[in-house]
Amino acid sequence: AEGVAGGGGGHTVGPGAVERIIQAQALHNMALVFSNNLNRYKEALAHEKKAYAIYRLVLGESHTFTVNSSHFLRRFTEQAVDQSTKQRKFDIDQNLIAAASGRMHLTKGKLPVEAATNGMDSSEGLNGLTAEKKKKKKKKKKKAGK
Repeated sequence: AEGVAGGGGGHTVGPGAVERIIQAQALHNMALVFSNNLNRYKEALAHEKKAYAIYRLVLGESHTFTVNSSHFLRRFTEQAVDQSTKQRKFDIDQNLIAAASGRMHLTKGKLPVEAATNGMDSSEGLNGLTAEKKKKKKKKKKKAGK
């Protein structure tokens, strides 16, 4: 392939460079689809990183394509981080809701504490055993073990 004039770099690229630039453009276009159409920013970022590496290698740092790709890298990185942060917050919120709903389960219209204690005296505790009953139970276990 013949050399291609650089946009901003002012130099001509060597043989095989045209194919590499076309490859970079395809990667950049895929990044745009992942970002703009699918909201999959991590994938967009991965494709743009590859495109940027090619532009930088073939065209240099100051070429318009390389500079533009650098801007897209920043944009996709911000979007990926934002999306990841929102997803993590959503997951935490869902776990909290699930945990709270498990504790707040109502039984036959009773309040959660009433349902858990089944109307027992508060001195009996949630498992229905007073401290005295627990001691007696422990003594029986010791005797049975001897």
